[in-house]
Amino acid sequence: MLLVEAVALAVVVWSAAGASVSSSDLLVFSLLIVCAVVHNEIARGIERARRDIENNAHVDLSSVWLFAGVLLLPTVLTAVLITITYVHYWWRNPRIPVHRRMFGIAVLVLSARAAELVLTLCVGGPGSLAGGLPLPMVVAVVVLALLVYTAVDVALIAIRVALCRNPGVTVRKVFGDPANHMLEIATLCHGALLAFALGYHPALVVLALPQVLVLHRAVLLKQVEEKARTDAKTGVFNSEGWHRKAHHERDRALRAKDGFGLLMIDLDHFKRVNDTYGHVAGDAVLKAVATAISSEVREYDSVGRFGGEEFVVLLPGMSEHDGIGVAERIREAVTRLAVDAPVNGSTTTITNLSASIGVSTYPSAGEDLEPLLLAADAALYEAKNTGRNRVVSWASLVKPRLALAA
Repeated sequence: MLLVEAVALAVVVWSAAGASVSSSDLLVFSLLIVCAVVHNEIARGIERARRDIENNAHVDLSSVWLFAGVLLLPTVLTAVLITITYVHYWWRNPRIPVHRRMFGIAVLVLSARAAELVLTLCVGGPGSLAGGLPLPMVVAVVVLALLVYTAVDVALIAIRVALCRNPGVTVRKVFGDPANHMLEIATLCHGALLAFALGYHPALVVLALPQVLVLHRAVLLKQVEEKARTDAKTGVFNSEGWHRKAHHERDRALRAKDGFGLLMIDLDHFKRVNDTYGHVAGDAVLKAVATAISSEVREYDSVGRFGGEEFVVLLPGMSEHDGIGVAERIREAVTRLAVDAPVNGSTTTITNLSASIGVSTYPSAGEDLEPLLLAADAALYEAKNTGRNRVVSWASLVKPRLALAA
């Protein structure tokens, strides 16, 4: 992090030494600063709600003003624009640690500089896009600058996440949501359009502000909808959210004549955890188990909390054999857990956890969701009744009966 900050500072100093700033640059810079600050102030309540829902890093939409500056302003003014915008943002939203704030500014400065190098190599520098160039070339240069800006930003943050090795925080978790990538790209595209509007007349900057605020509210609404489908204790789908995903997958599998697997997972003797350590510790165990399950499945698999200590997993395109393999990985991951939980004012490590798992597959166990759930539940109870800490498939229960019938 210190290396990135040092390089960013060197870039700004080097750029400032040979910078040529015109009065029109200062006018555009001033307008972007004012709009960025007004945007932060008006959207403050929305941002607070988004942070409360997401509880982690999210796209803040300030890139609208920053990327317009990248396309129009010299490096030194772009760096000042980034710094003022985010110092004001973090002043009004003070929960982010100072070292992360400094690193975030440095990353954006380097991303902006990389995009400006693209502009310099292709068209001579920022502010040169409206110089009578062919339209296809202008579009190509803007897209290339946008992609380079995004790539440097994502790469530097990914390296920091990978090196920090914080428990439960992975590069996949931070950058795994395609919706966030699309939102950031849409924000940068809006910034590019704003740059062309400013090139036509600086007063047109005011037209961008209502659109950004409406986009803010639309993103908040989407987050609220997603939150309503999420279990508050574990962070996975709640029962309603999981059922919705499962019905969509069943419809897709029916159209594509494909299959999918379904796992029903129940923690063994979970009542003992609550009785021994308390319900707060029990909630910590549930969260740790949900994280362990999610880490053993694919990004597009759906993990849900079915109720109490019971979880369910949807595995698109998964055969029975592969589903059993995934279930075994999950079972082993649960047995390896050591959960630090608050108990009577101190921290206690809870171990010796285990889970019983039932497996069913579409369409062999049923052609609708309820029969599949009943089949997985029957297999789960067989695992419970035959010793716990086991994986049992519905097919293994049915085959002996078919043999006897034959």
